[in-house]
Amino acid sequence: MKLNYRLLTTTAAIAGALALSACGDKNTADEATSTAPGAELTEQGQLPEATSGNVAADQGSIDFIQKAALSDMFEVEASKIALAKSSSPSIKAYAQSMMTAHTATTAALKPVADALMIAPPMQLDSDHAAKLEDLNKATVKEFDEKYIDQQTDAHEDALNLLNDQAKNGTNATLKSFAAATAPKVQMHLDMAKKLDKSDVDEPNN
Repeated sequence: MKLNYRLLTTTAAIAGALALSACGDKNTADEATSTAPGAELTEQGQLPEATSGNVAADQGSIDFIQKAALSDMFEVEASKIALAKSSSPSIKAYAQSMMTAHTATTAALKPVADALMIAPPMQLDSDHAAKLEDLNKATVKEFDEKYIDQQTDAHEDALNLLNDQAKNGTNATLKSFAAATAPKVQMHLDMAKKLDKSDVDEPNN
């Protein structure tokens, strides 16, 4: 009963934090940082399991929290690189909005993970880390297209994850979180596709 009470009280925190994730937020970004270190996959090619001290947290909920955390972490780190390397004002604006939005969803998910006693990953897995390395190695001329391609793929994956959780998840709070977040991720995906058509061909200085 104590755990159920804690889960119910996270709803207000989620609603408040998600309100911060609108793409037009103009919060100042942190300075661009270097690539986050990657965590190795298991021998079976799976992400290492998040730890859970509560049997009520089923493996589906653990997997969702872990993948959502990795997605947010990747978006923030990739966008820091974009702010440092891109010369396109539109792409820089997009990157700033991604940093703001995905920092907010990380904050919104934290109380749910805490209530379930699930520890999200603290560093990127090898696949996401390799993508950041590709961005860091990209020339100025090729950077914008590579960044937008990655953003399109990442948001398609995130949208599928959220829609699946909203439909098939077993935890009511996580289902609500996914349902509330999916429209925002759809907006991010639509923005990325528009950038793909209009901005990657902008001349770089």
